Amino acid sequence: MTAPFPSPAPMPEESHLEMLRQDFGKSYRDANAKSIPSKAPVLERFFLFGFAIVATAGLALIFGDWFRSGGFSALEGGIVALAIFTFFWIALSVAMALLGCLPQRTSHRDRNWRPLNTALLLPVYGESAEGIERNITVMLDDLRRSGCPHPVTMYVLSDTRDAAKVTHESRMVARLQRKFGDMVHYRHREENIRYKAGNIEEWVTRWGARHEAMLVLDADSVMTGKAMRRLMDALAAEPSLGLVQSVPRLFGARSLFGRLQQFANTIYGTTLARGLAKWAGDEANYWGHNAIMRVRAFAACAGLPELPGRAPFGGTVMSHDFVEAALMRRAGWGIRFLPEIKGSYEETPDTLTGHILRDRRWCQGNLQHMRLLGSAGFKTVSRVHLFQGAMAYCASLGWFALLVLWVIQGILEAGKPVEYFSADNPLYVSWPEMHQTAKIVILCLVYGMLVAPKVIGAVRYWVSDPGLENVGGGGRFVLSWLFEVLFSVVLAPLMMIQHIGAVLRTLAGVNTGWKPHASGAMPAREYVRFHAVELAVAVVMFGLFATGYLSAWLLPVAISLIVAPLLNWFTAQEWRWGMAILQTPQEVAPPPVLRQWAFENGTLEAETREPEPPVMPLPA
Repeated sequence: MTAPFPSPAPMPEESHLEMLRQDFGKSYRDANAKSIPSKAPVLERFFLFGFAIVATAGLALIFGDWFRSGGFSALEGGIVALAIFTFFWIALSVAMALLGCLPQRTSHRDRNWRPLNTALLLPVYGESAEGIERNITVMLDDLRRSGCPHPVTMYVLSDTRDAAKVTHESRMVARLQRKFGDMVHYRHREENIRYKAGNIEEWVTRWGARHEAMLVLDADSVMTGKAMRRLMDALAAEPSLGLVQSVPRLFGARSLFGRLQQFANTIYGTTLARGLAKWAGDEANYWGHNAIMRVRAFAACAGLPELPGRAPFGGTVMSHDFVEAALMRRAGWGIRFLPEIKGSYEETPDTLTGHILRDRRWCQGNLQHMRLLGSAGFKTVSRVHLFQGAMAYCASLGWFALLVLWVIQGILEAGKPVEYFSADNPLYVSWPEMHQTAKIVILCLVYGMLVAPKVIGAVRYWVSDPGLENVGGGGRFVLSWLFEVLFSVVLAPLMMIQHIGAVLRTLAGVNTGWKPHASGAMPAREYVRFHAVELAVAVVMFGLFATGYLSAWLLPVAISLIVAPLLNWFTAQEWRWGMAILQTPQEVAPPPVLRQWAFENGTLEAETREPEPPVMPLPA
């Protein structure tokens, strides 16, 4: 007779905590919130928005000078308005990157802090049980090696729908419990009501009173013991903080697309995150994972109600993390980014398809935030976070509309098919009549500002690591940067169309929902079907090229769109040559937790694995 598979031990005794549903129409202040000792970063905010406004005003003046002869038409006014709208967000990202180059500020700390009883929450929704087991194992092993003074308990909170996967999860947790004892617990919900936010809320209401803090992870999160400890220390040392967010770096990418994302996240993302932390101060944001918060503050201030109306704008709050941060800040708690914490990681979708499918859900959630901008008591900075999230997708609509209006304007001015290239000098772009200086300034402003955050991020990284040993050396670093910039330019038109589709789909009332997306290889016909809109737009553009109503200066856009299926397939392949030029510290000089992860994942040979430091028990 076959022995039954072991089942995970039952959850600990419940310790209930009321989760108060907030009213967006009424302001709320938590009586337990401590006063924030640090001052608002006024100078940083003045520089950020001042820089963006001045740069955008300069572009508007140049466009105005271009169009002012003969007076403004409605079409010209639309072009200027769209140019201002799109360019402002570019200028804002440049200012944020510049802020990220400044030294980090020191924060107030209470030297008399005590350890926090902390829960590690790992929401699961159909992900691989083997991958989750690997991530938990390496994190808890490293946490024990770190000598963490905070009592820690791991909770795997499953919303998985597939019965076979639930069985795999149960067996996985049983194995973890044999290794880590009652440090690991497992709960499966029969119904995934209100998605991830509801998953966390259900834990808070049933077991939240057992713990002072909860460190929320994702199924693909990996954190070093030192990084988790620093988050716990930060929350324990500053009573005014309700939430502390680390800045995860991407790791473990094998495909070309994943490695491009990983390189960009590491080199540019860190600088932008530092800039964001500087101007946000203690009014930062929450990204939904790799962050720690006070359980009672979260329960008292961040309960999400159902929004009136039907999805996608009504019903469950999709991008709950931004809203939860805004609610906690409204109630008086500080929210802070700590980009200086190293050792916070997450995996990235390995294909463009997976990235786009995830983006559609994020787009719906971020557009839903627009109806919450007028919520009572929200801080101005919280409203900016919500608005920026929506504009990350709506800006693509602005760019596309600007291109269309610009082409129409050229046709109307010429009274015939527009010709930007003459037979006498076919390699020189002939713009509509305007002053030569204005031509140069517009080109420098638009293209220079688009690339500026990448330049600033790369320079700052080079200054922080002069030898560049952690990214393969100076030559490889420069080649990697050029390679990433090239691909970002090639993929930009494709992503613009996808963002427009996501926005229009949401505005049309299509509910993306919350479901796991497989992002592996697809049959060739599926790539064509997935990019049908891009192909259709490209066909129209080539038709306009043939009739002379579209200039060759837009030819690179059309080419990018017509090869979209090929680009998706190509970037989804494992790219070993790319590994030599897209290196990051996560793979060149990985911490022990990532070396162990690679060994468990089968991507590091056993003989190359370094011996592990001794394991120390965590406090009970």
